[in-house]
Amino acid sequence: MRILVTGASGHIGRYVVRGLVQAGHQVTGVDVVFARGPGVRSVLVDVMDAGQVYQVLADSQAEAVIHLGSWSGRVPVPASRTFGDNVQGAFNVFQACADLGIRRVIWASSNHVYGVRGAPPVYVPIDEAHPLRPADAYALSKVVGEQTADYFVARHGLEILSFRLMGVRVPSRLGTEIERIAQAPGERIHLLWTRTDARDAAFACRLAVEAKDVEPGPYNITGRQVVLEEDSATLVRRYFGDETEIRSSLVGRMSPLSCKRAQETFGYRPRYDWSVNQRYPEE
Repeated sequence: MRILVTGASGHIGRYVVRGLVQAGHQVTGVDVVFARGPGVRSVLVDVMDAGQVYQVLADSQAEAVIHLGSWSGRVPVPASRTFGDNVQGAFNVFQACADLGIRRVIWASSNHVYGVRGAPPVYVPIDEAHPLRPADAYALSKVVGEQTADYFVARHGLEILSFRLMGVRVPSRLGTEIERIAQAPGERIHLLWTRTDARDAAFACRLAVEAKDVEPGPYNITGRQVVLEEDSATLVRRYFGDETEIRSSLVGRMSPLSCKRAQETFGYRPRYDWSVNQRYPEE
């Protein structure tokens, strides 16, 4: 399959490109810097420029798109730019796909749409029906991006899957980050003590783009379990108190962010279960 990946040089994108190439796909990687790696055609493209997006999609004869190119919540740019660029970039990609007849699109939304940075979750495990409560411009841009995706699904028949990614890190960073979580589990609790190996996020992208029949809409994507050696329900009760309903489906150390829908729809199961007692080498 001919697949175009935006944000191909990013911390998720480079693993997505590598996985697609290894699976035998023909990959065009676009970014504002060159996407390095064997087997990938790299093109400098700014997704804020609709003309560039149209041209590279047409030239690549893409059959599917994985759209990862956006400002993250960690990049220090003004809120107006984070929101405006993220929304405009997503619209440009979706519109070009609609005009060029490219139906399957996977794009990077975020778990931040649930608003756990600003308030405890309403319930756990958090599934895709949980209320959306964006707490900053980045999260708001993802909510609007998902609404834009819904518009193109309804009006143009696109199959757009919005990946609500949580805590994605490259393998080389995960060991140190887990040590910090163990030392201060009360910090950055909006990531629910769960981290996602970038290779698993890339695997989810490949599974979704290859699947024959998929339901458009949001999909949670994260690691399988919390990285601490405590039950998830215990952590939730300690740090969120009675404001969060703990449902019976949250068992053992499973992540408080449910990936059940992704598992049932296209077979996503994390392969790298990082924890304080488990490490994986970089491949």
